[in-house]
Amino acid sequence: MSDELISPETFPYDRFLSVMEEKDRFMYEWAEGNRPHDVPVVIYPTWDMWNNDMCADRELYLRLTLQNMAANIEWASDGMFPHLEPWYGVGLYAAAFGSRYYWDPGAAPQTRPIFKSADEVSDITMPDPMASEPMQEVLDRIRWYREMTHDRLPICLTDTQSPNDTASLLMETNEFFLVSSYEPERVERFMNVIVDLIITFSEMQMEAIGPCLSLPGHVMFCHPCWSGISVSDDNMAFLSPKAYEVGCLPYNSRIAEHFGGIALHTCGDIAHNMPLQLRTPNLQQVESAVCVLVKDSDPCPNQPEAVRDSYRGTGILVKVRINKDEVDVLDRLLAPDLKCALAVTGVETREESERVYERFKERISRITASWPRCPGGELDPTDEE
Repeated sequence: MSDELISPETFPYDRFLSVMEEKDRFMYEWAEGNRPHDVPVVIYPTWDMWNNDMCADRELYLRLTLQNMAANIEWASDGMFPHLEPWYGVGLYAAAFGSRYYWDPGAAPQTRPIFKSADEVSDITMPDPMASEPMQEVLDRIRWYREMTHDRLPICLTDTQSPNDTASLLMETNEFFLVSSYEPERVERFMNVIVDLIITFSEMQMEAIGPCLSLPGHVMFCHPCWSGISVSDDNMAFLSPKAYEVGCLPYNSRIAEHFGGIALHTCGDIAHNMPLQLRTPNLQQVESAVCVLVKDSDPCPNQPEAVRDSYRGTGILVKVRINKDEVDVLDRLLAPDLKCALAVTGVETREESERVYERFKERISRITASWPRCPGGELDPTDEE
């Protein structure tokens, strides 16, 4: 491990928390509609959080996270890197059912399906989280984070995969998609048992995190006043609307209702399922990529018009990943009744963050200057663009 990396003992807690409080205030005021003329631009230091070297080494992962949180204090940005995360691969819930973790070089830990048919899961019961080594590792990391940082930094839940994502890791993928789309009743028990495990283990994590809990978590914008949990729902990028309606929506809805809110992250182009996604109760935030030319943040990003037209007028906080070189996309994305915040990717240094931040803010000012306003100067939410 590099001696140059910051440690829990040398982290600038007071400075970080002071800056974070100030920027949290800005983000909260914007989310509450008190800054209608503004669009937050958030820039984090770039690093690869999702590979084996970091995932397997809890000390290295913590120190790299702290390094970037400390650097973010000096970067031009409306928001901060929000929390420590006990990230331990996307197959965590699949592993609890017995799927083995594979640590292939240069990749995040993976799991492989263990069920060949729906018949094998017809009588399945919820596994004991205490018997799962990966789940125990997540809980151990949470407690260790708290000990190392003396409860001074926010901590979120691990990367919670949606029930559909997890089921597709457990059952032979083609079989699962076929049955869950056309005979969903055959996997209904299976899906609900996965939901039961997500709820149970999420509550165990929340208890372990205690006063440091950051919600909704993972890659979302977070605030002490917000509720709900973050769920990664990547399968919605390629499922048909019919398949999403019967295989995703009911189970995401159970999670949303239980935790009083849900924030959905998806990689890929999800335009065809956005209308169904909006039927999720207590949907508070969505996160996906919008790019046209540069695809560093997503291999198959959404078109800006699809995001704009699907979410405008809903009041849902829309976090959009966008490359630093695609400021022109804002003309096709932003609208007065779209609660959109930008996470700008590809920025390498503090100096570059200042240039990119100014460039995006200037374009935002030019766009919002044409938005209709009430006599007092604030935006008129009843006017159309």
